[in-house]
Amino acid sequence: MVEEVKTDYIDVPEQGLFFVPLGGVGEIGMNFYLYACDDQWLAVDCGVGFAGDRFPGIDMLMPDPSFAEKIAPKLKGMVITHAHEDHIGAVAAFWPVLRCPVYVSTFAAEMLETRLDEAGLLGRVDVNVFESGDLLELKPFEIETVAMNHSIPEACSLLIKTRYGSVFHTGDWRFDEDPVVGRPVDLKAMKELKSEKIMALIGDSTNVFVEGDIPSETAVKDSLTELFAGYKGKRLIVTCFASNVGRIESIAEAAEKNGRTVCLLGRSLWRVEGAGRAAGYFRGINVFLTEEEALECEQDKVLYLCTGCQGEPRAALANISYGTGAVKPVKGDVVVFSSRVIPGNEQAIANIQNRFIAKGIEVVTVKDALVHVSGHCGRKDMEKLYGFLKPEIAVPVHGEAAHLFEHADLAKACGVEKTVILKDGDVLRLDGSPEIVGEVKTGVLARDRKQIIPLNAGILKQRRRMIDDGTVVATVVLDKKGGVVGTVQFSAVGFIEADSPVMEQMDEAVKQALSELSLPDLKENDQAVFDTVKSAVRHVVVETHGRRPLVDVHLVRV
Repeated sequence: MVEEVKTDYIDVPEQGLFFVPLGGVGEIGMNFYLYACDDQWLAVDCGVGFAGDRFPGIDMLMPDPSFAEKIAPKLKGMVITHAHEDHIGAVAAFWPVLRCPVYVSTFAAEMLETRLDEAGLLGRVDVNVFESGDLLELKPFEIETVAMNHSIPEACSLLIKTRYGSVFHTGDWRFDEDPVVGRPVDLKAMKELKSEKIMALIGDSTNVFVEGDIPSETAVKDSLTELFAGYKGKRLIVTCFASNVGRIESIAEAAEKNGRTVCLLGRSLWRVEGAGRAAGYFRGINVFLTEEEALECEQDKVLYLCTGCQGEPRAALANISYGTGAVKPVKGDVVVFSSRVIPGNEQAIANIQNRFIAKGIEVVTVKDALVHVSGHCGRKDMEKLYGFLKPEIAVPVHGEAAHLFEHADLAKACGVEKTVILKDGDVLRLDGSPEIVGEVKTGVLARDRKQIIPLNAGILKQRRRMIDDGTVVATVVLDKKGGVVGTVQFSAVGFIEADSPVMEQMDEAVKQALSELSLPDLKENDQAVFDTVKSAVRHVVVETHGRRPLVDVHLVRV
């Protein structure tokens, strides 16, 4: 699927225990991990990443599943640790080539159902629902699901037992002593896991630089309740991660305590609401209002909860900031960002915030009040977990290079003798002394609306070129003698005005350049004409605009 690069790829040995990350190492997102035990395979998570502004028009990034497709006949199953898109978002896209059973929690099953339905796979995928604490028998793997706290319901870690030893795969996690949804982690049971003699801990690195205690979700709920009380008589617009069921409940409860009803704006929020209620969440929370219902209410009795906390251009919050949605922002409104900034989204978020501020609207973020806490473990939780499990090997994942190396240093400080830093595609042998024995094919794909293409595809390079330097289409009509008929027509929409003198300059430059071609080339060699026109157009634009545009030529012979 991805353009071949000359690399000495290996076939994973048939005997032994191996860990092979295809995504999620060296980046935050695209989590896709494989384990091999005696030539039988297990997949853990299958997620997407977010493209940001780097790749125009791209919705999501995905790890290349080519190697997973190769070993698919030996896949015993795919276990999903939780329902975040960076862990579950690629299941529907990849299942047709993997065709293995999928194991998910109740809430994750509800979320996955929508994706499978959209892909036309509903009823075809073997989806198995587990409860935390269940034991999954996928010989030669025996997998114990261990309940963890996170910013989404029913997150779990996996204790993967094999004849070579046990691996603790954390997934995304934290210890929350007072969560809004779910229960606190059973620390007594966690301590007892060390009796399993953990060979390796494959662990989340996201918040390895975060010192001190991370407040509970309940503390955020209390803070939001107090915050909302200070804005009586004003319209409240709040944004958060759509998948954060606990935060949605916190916002709803805080709103209701202040005499407000929540209106959901954004398809993904309604999807999570449907999945959450089906899985038993949002009990005791009033039914959410639709946009139409909310607009009929007194605006200081409504709280608008929107998608778009990361600056997504087509999300509800962006539409409100532009004034293009049904909810028209006015001076005196208050917008609360109950979320963190994902690296790479800083400018997009700042743009939305500045549009609100310019309208005289107050913007509240984590810099102003306790409106968000992370669902990932900080250093104190990580140290506590290493103290409980005492693994022989630490393998940092779910982080960029700085996170991975810092996590490795933390593990060493916690007494772990062996740490291994990987990159996507590395094959790590876990039985015996840990060793990277080679690599398999991996890479990144892009979801471009309805198609999946390589990240290095020519059309993406052209798209970036068009955005940076513009594009010009030249239509040239030549007669049988090779002469130019009439005026060369140019189209440079969004780049050069139709009545610009540059159009005339390009016409003259093209005709001059063609007049210097040999007659045989003019009459018979289309490629020579194409190259000549492109060169002439680009020369003019470089001189007049300082840009090197993408030039296309339509040649008509009459």
